[in-house]
Formats: sequence, C-alpha cells, structure tokens
Amino acid sequence: MPGNGDLVHLEKEASDLAEALIAKYGASAQNVAAKALAEAVTANDLAEYKKWLAVRHHVLEKGDTARYTRRLSDKLVWAIEQALELDLPQLATVLGVIATEAKKKEEENSADIRNPAGKRPPADGGVNMDTPEYTRRLSDKLIWALEQSLDQGLLDIATMLKPLYEVASEGDAARAATYRERANF
Repeated sequence: MPGNGDLVHLEKEASDLAEALIAKYGASAQNVAAKALAEAVTANDLAEYKKWLAVRHHVLEKGDTARYTRRLSDKLVWAIEQALELDLPQLATVLGVIATEAKKKEEENSADIRNPAGKRPPADGGVNMDTPEYTRRLSDKLIWALEQSLDQGLLDIATMLKPLYEVASEGDAARAATYRERANF
C-alpha cells in the first residue's frame, strides 16, 4: 500500500508532466498523454497507467477541457480511463489491446483519410464529425466506439468490442439499480 508521501509524489510528478506536455504540445497534449496511457495499459504496467491516468486528469484540468473523441482509438482510451476509475483493470487491459489495434488500423489508413474516392469515413471521424456529449456511462463510450468501427468497416475491432459493450451495459444497469435502491431509503 503506497504511503501518503508516495501519493503526493505521484500527484506532483503527474502535474509537472502535464504542464510540460501542455507547454510542448498545446492542444495535442491530451492525445500524447492518451497514447502513453494506452501503451501502459497494454503493457499491463500498473504504476505507469496510474501515472498516465493522473497526467490525463491534470491535462484536462489545466488544458483544453473538451475531450477529443473523433478517432476510434481516442474513444477507446476514454473507455480505458473510465474502466480504471471503476476499478476494472482487466477490462482496461482488454480495451488497451483493442485500442492498440485500432490505432494500428488508423495509421494504416492514414493515407486514405484525404482520399475523397474512399467509401469509408476517414479514421479521424471526418471534418464535420459531431463530438459526442460527455457521459458517465462506460457502455455509451463503448457503443460509440463499436458504431464507429462498424462505420469504418473494422469488423475485427467491432467483434472484439461487442462482448465488452454487453458486459459494460449490464454493469451500468446494475449500478443504476443499486443507486435507485439507495435513493428509495
């Protein structure tokens, strides 16, 4: 169990790193931190993903407050972040693997983004893509990612996301029922 000094040190390190990222990358600092978070989750490095989760929170507090969720991999990192907040590290790890795969597909398709002859929407969601409204439910984040993967023809990613969405929606329903029960007392 980390001591109070360790937590203070982690917060200070995360805050300093967030400020450095904002200074260096500006509005893209959130994406840099998201990439590092996804890599830490994929590597199953608990200390690193706790650090990068704290860095992302500081970047969101100090920098641009609008979450950038146009890319599929960004939506998945957002879901990873919430899975960690809900103390679901196994789900976060699986989502990390899927986010890495989605990122790889986005990089492979990056040459096609500007190609107007392409039939699929670009990997970044397109210029006029509506940013989804912020939600606290993990299942909403996963359904947006699932829909986008289907829209882009990424059936292998959609296949991996579907059972995770089903589990998350059951968990969201159970948490809502518990909340309603507590509210009645």
